[in-house]
Amino acid sequence: MADLKFRLHTPTDPDKARVLHERLVETGETLRTADIETFLFTLEDEAGTLCGGCKGDIAFRSAHIAELWVDEAYQGQGFGRALLHRAETHALARNCMRIHLETRSEAARAVYQKVGYRVFGQLSDYKGSQAFYYLEKRLD
Repeated sequence: MADLKFRLHTPTDPDKARVLHERLVETGETLRTADIETFLFTLEDEAGTLCGGCKGDIAFRSAHIAELWVDEAYQGQGFGRALLHRAETHALARNCMRIHLETRSEAARAVYQKVGYRVFGQLSDYKGSQAFYYLEKRLD
């Protein structure tokens, strides 16, 4: 083995992280940051206060929902499903074949499954006895 040193960078060294990312772009393993479309749908009241939102990104032909939140006062009224629907419609308009997300909430997992998402992976005992679920929905 070559005489190389392993180093941990925490917090991350931004210059080294940039070079690492550039090397992966060169090999075709990932996209340039500029080629990844991010999106954000917000749910706001009349005063402009954030009451919910859905943030994600699109890479290749897949959309990923990174964050989805609805204020507790508005939960159970269909706003989360409406945000999901908007993200799915946005992804379809950009020729995505699938949309995927993760959750460790059993209640959220059940909601996602009711609207057509399927669990394709699970990490058991992710937080104590709580599992972490990976879900996807085919869009084509």
